[in-house]
Amino acid sequence: MTQENKNFEKIKKINIDKDSILFKLWSYFAVFSIIILVCLWLLQTVLFGYVYENLKIHEVTKVGNNLRNEFDKGNFQDLLLNYVNTKGLNISVFDEDGVIIYPITLLDLIKSSRTYMTMETFDKFFGSLQRENLKYKVTTMRFDKEDEPRIIYSGYLGKNEGKKYYLFIDTVLKPVDVTVDVTKRILMIVSVLSLILSLLLAFFLSKRISRPLVKMSNTAKELAHGNYNVNFKKGEYTEIDNLSNTLNYAKDELTKTIEVRKDLIANVSHDLKTPLTVIKSYGEMIRDISGSNEKMRNDHLNTIISEADYLTNLVNDLLDLSKIESELEDIKLEKFDLFDLTGKVTDRFKHLTDSPIDFKIEREGNTEIFADKRKIEQVIYNFINNAINYSKSSNEILLKIFESEEGVEFHCIDHGIGIDESEINSIWDRFYRAGTNHTRPQVGTGLGLYIVKSILNLHSFKFGVNSKINEGSDFYFIGKKSN
Repeated sequence: MTQENKNFEKIKKINIDKDSILFKLWSYFAVFSIIILVCLWLLQTVLFGYVYENLKIHEVTKVGNNLRNEFDKGNFQDLLLNYVNTKGLNISVFDEDGVIIYPITLLDLIKSSRTYMTMETFDKFFGSLQRENLKYKVTTMRFDKEDEPRIIYSGYLGKNEGKKYYLFIDTVLKPVDVTVDVTKRILMIVSVLSLILSLLLAFFLSKRISRPLVKMSNTAKELAHGNYNVNFKKGEYTEIDNLSNTLNYAKDELTKTIEVRKDLIANVSHDLKTPLTVIKSYGEMIRDISGSNEKMRNDHLNTIISEADYLTNLVNDLLDLSKIESELEDIKLEKFDLFDLTGKVTDRFKHLTDSPIDFKIEREGNTEIFADKRKIEQVIYNFINNAINYSKSSNEILLKIFESEEGVEFHCIDHGIGIDESEINSIWDRFYRAGTNHTRPQVGTGLGLYIVKSILNLHSFKFGVNSKINEGSDFYFIGKKSN
């Protein structure tokens, strides 16, 4: 690799994927931090003076209203002195003649016998209350020869011994320009440090949050390349754990599906190869050996026909299976008599078998059900065909159709070889093959009972089998009663 290519590879590694979850989360956190800092700047520089003035007015108003409410009580003067000492406010109480009633400073005590406020000024602050029908009012004004504005609270206290009394609160609204300038300098330093810290913290949090998702993405890539032994690991968050469980479940189901597909291909290949080999072999025998021997030729032709029938049944079962699993056929529900349908199916077997089958059909109660008639006919056919195939030399098959509390029950009972208890759950699988402990004859396509299960599941009908080795089997399903 040339030096130029190496440099190009380094640039590719450094280049950031802007669509990655890490970059997206980092961007969101960074933008959020910048918005917070901008809001803080606006509050401190633009709105600081406005907020300060409103808070000061609110404080003065609150003190004035509290004093007005406590005027008729014994602790009024103590409360007034407490506010003066703790709030730094100039508070005075005047009577209706403008004379100070509660002097606060030593100078006020000296002047207590004189009018503290001219009648013009008194009318400006207190006379307007009566004219405007107000209990109090708060104003901000500037006095001559004073640079700082003042907040003035003027309120009516009430009557005492026939005289009206008024409350006057005066405080300086100090300018905040110097404070704002100092705050700006401090805020600038804090903003730079906060921005750097927030960007680093955002990157750390983004990486921490995205790490389990990145791992899952890499694991999914391995799964996509055919490694089905991967495991999606859990993270530090509930949502990640739920996603991990879901992906592991999907992986397990995918693995099962692939195994089923492999088994399906293997079994279909085997079941197609055997009869085709037999057909070819017997065709060659007819050509080379038995062409002129009528008896041998007919035997060979019968074998070919039998194998062709097997292939036909296999293809039909595969087609039925494909339609059911792909849900290409809708269930067409209708009301019909299960007993009559069973009789129709048994009539078909009288023409399909060489040796006669002794069918015994028992009926009890109302046997009408609500289901797809054609599909239920296929279920009954497969049950009976299965019973014939595994009944040894016994040709007696008992079919019981009766009404019960759960619905209408159908039972197909044979006296054949039975099924081992350990294999009962397996017989409903595709291409069922018995285990080594008990070998059943390899007849049929191995799809019949799986098709039965699929049809009955589509109907939500209960079904199953009761069986004992060398005693026989009882295959059954319970249909929904017709109303």
